[in-house]
Amino acid sequence: MKQLSEELIAQLLESGYELRNIEYKSPFNWSDKKATWIKEKTIRAILATTNTRSGGQIVIGVETKDDKSINLKGVTDEELKSLEDFDGIKGEVDGFSFTNTDFDISWGSHKNKKYVVLTIHEFSEIPAICRKNGETKGVLTIYDIYARSKKAPYSSIKATDAELREMIHMAVDKEKTGLKSRGLVKKSTISPEEFYKKQVKDLIQ
Repeated sequence: MKQLSEELIAQLLESGYELRNIEYKSPFNWSDKKATWIKEKTIRAILATTNTRSGGQIVIGVETKDDKSINLKGVTDEELKSLEDFDGIKGEVDGFSFTNTDFDISWGSHKNKKYVVLTIHEFSEIPAICRKNGETKGVLTIYDIYARSKKAPYSSIKATDAELREMIHMAVDKEKTGLKSRGLVKKSTISPEEFYKKQVKDLIQ
């Protein structure tokens, strides 16, 4: 697992609250069955962040209070170790998505506390759609599409029209870029919304 500089960890924590492209999660042990709720919330956040323009980071080790302020708790060595199995974690995450996700896991320290950072990259072709229900009711639901909300207070939500429209344009832009890179020109005969609906229909059938 790559170690990040203390300066970078400080930058991720300096706002004191969540941003659209930065989400905080309380410390937990990925392997602990009692932590299923927070683990599934983290998986939901990964799917939401990959569906958000430019992706983002999830910092594990930061408790968000009811008033949205944060408590910098850090993770224990045991919790850090449980997040070292990248292949196993990615397998679990991708098990909840019709398409593969793209993310990295790193860690770093700040003021003698350790944090885990998930760096999630924007989807490559079409958005991630949840492919099955989670164990915790209402956290991960089959066919739901998640995104980081466009308006504050920022959170990982079931995408509304605002987020879905952004994803539609992201997907269309990616197709156009791909065609141009291959020297192809394609005049669209359908709207971005129709194109996206067709892609989703083909994916889940």
